[in-house]
Amino acid sequence: MVTSYKPAGMNAAFTPSAEDHEAARLLAQSADLRRAGEHMQAESCLQQAIELKYDFAEAHLALGDLYAAAGADEDALDCYQLAVHFSPDLYNAQLALAAALTRQQRHDEAAAACHAAIALDEVAPSAWFMLGNVRKAAGDLPSAADAYRAAVRADPSDLDALHQLAFVESRLGRYDAAYQNFQRLLDAVPDSPRAHHNFGLWQLECGYAEEALASFRRAHALQPEEHASLACIGHALRDLARLDEAIATYDKVLATQADFPDVVGNRSQALLMRADWPAGWDAYEQRFGPGGAQARTRSLPRWRGMPLSGKKIVVLPEQGIGDEILFASCLPDLIATAGACVVECNARLVKLFARSFPKAQVCAADTKATTASTMTDFEISAGSLPQQFRRDTAAFAKHAGYLKVDTVRQIFWRDSGLLADARIRIGMAWRGGTLRNRQYLRSLNLPDLLPVLQVPDCAFISLQHGDYAEEIHTLRERQGIDLRMPQFNIATDLDELAAMISALDLVITVDNTIANLAGALGVPVWVLLPFSAEWRYGLNAEIMPWYPSARLFRQIRPRDWTPVIDRVAVGLRNFSPQASA
Repeated sequence: MVTSYKPAGMNAAFTPSAEDHEAARLLAQSADLRRAGEHMQAESCLQQAIELKYDFAEAHLALGDLYAAAGADEDALDCYQLAVHFSPDLYNAQLALAAALTRQQRHDEAAAACHAAIALDEVAPSAWFMLGNVRKAAGDLPSAADAYRAAVRADPSDLDALHQLAFVESRLGRYDAAYQNFQRLLDAVPDSPRAHHNFGLWQLECGYAEEALASFRRAHALQPEEHASLACIGHALRDLARLDEAIATYDKVLATQADFPDVVGNRSQALLMRADWPAGWDAYEQRFGPGGAQARTRSLPRWRGMPLSGKKIVVLPEQGIGDEILFASCLPDLIATAGACVVECNARLVKLFARSFPKAQVCAADTKATTASTMTDFEISAGSLPQQFRRDTAAFAKHAGYLKVDTVRQIFWRDSGLLADARIRIGMAWRGGTLRNRQYLRSLNLPDLLPVLQVPDCAFISLQHGDYAEEIHTLRERQGIDLRMPQFNIATDLDELAAMISALDLVITVDNTIANLAGALGVPVWVLLPFSAEWRYGLNAEIMPWYPSARLFRQIRPRDWTPVIDRVAVGLRNFSPQASA
């Protein structure tokens, strides 16, 4: 049904003219034509209606919808802006404008349109739902969750809003709330492939790989043509250490979609987990393919193993600090081969790398490098070095530490009051990863480590970055355990952190940068790993080829840290600094 045309601002006494009635008729006719698939005729009707009444907001709205359906986003946006201009109280026009602005990534303007719609009807779920979509598109997940929650309150039967709320809550790490919402959703729509798929993502992130496998299989059975669920079946199999099945699943996806970046990356990591080094590193090179990671470049030829005698090469960083440290284990091999080598790295690593690799020119990657001003022959990403230098297990260096610290600062820390009064000096870190990088699986709560922290004759020093002073204070007040804290920013001053770690007898940590730094320094490090550990740690071994000084303590059962911590406590009681030196 079409509302009779009435110009904005007119009162109820307004009497429609013949042009008004004709414009309304054309609007209705355009709707019929559009339903019949006659889009050009529908467009013609709307344009005639607007010629009759230029301020006919509903006609501008309908024309915008027609353009949006055809993918003409700019034209659609123009129409929606006119509709809102002529009739600011046209609720659907505000929502359509918000959607069009979101497609243009003009998120603040889109949110303003949503709020205009909400002002017209505060309890209407569609405006809150649209606001959630806008905030989600802008990356503001907390605000998106608030908006979706308001939509669900306005209409508890709005399953789209409930689904988005569950998904966003899981992305925010609000796992209990996400679980409850997924349960509500699946109770309402037990045959929704999308709901099963996203619930599987929640399960996988929380360490329920077996349950996630069932969810992904259910989603794939309901929607066999959807490759994302099949890919996630591979992820669940990988986390269950069923690597052959995982790789076979990834191959099945790639057989029909060769450029699926999530599958390409995870397949290479599965190969590396089972120490299939040649195939793993060759597959790892595809990480910069379509839809994958963005490679840094100096627009130089990529080095692919050609002779480097008399040649100059620049190494470009990638990924996080821990990966930069890990891949730096290959730098001595490269430096010995090349005529000259430039190493770009995170600014926080410059001092440490410059001291450790004195034959290379080391500079920060976030500043203008000097490589452009001199003749440089090749470039290579740091993560591509192992493809050249770590083709089999025997090629991994049996080093005693390839990073070198400031010995003056090392002596300072060894003799400092923070460390000097104990038989065994131990650094501790209990949280790793980020919210989107398996933080939930890789991290512990500090009280979980009580069996370790209660081992006598040890001084424990916090190596945990972030503000955990209150957690440490609570531990001291309730348990009488003094976890000492260095008085510098360990997240930014990595050179000082390295010097302090080198003065320790042992580091006990979860999977994080500290594990890489201690291993690269040759300091004994015990790494506490979840059941589904990252590819760097292999599949079952208690040692890792990257760091000879590392010992791995793995979960036997998913999500169960207690046996791991008990084994570490027993090991610490029998630990001798002299034996590990």
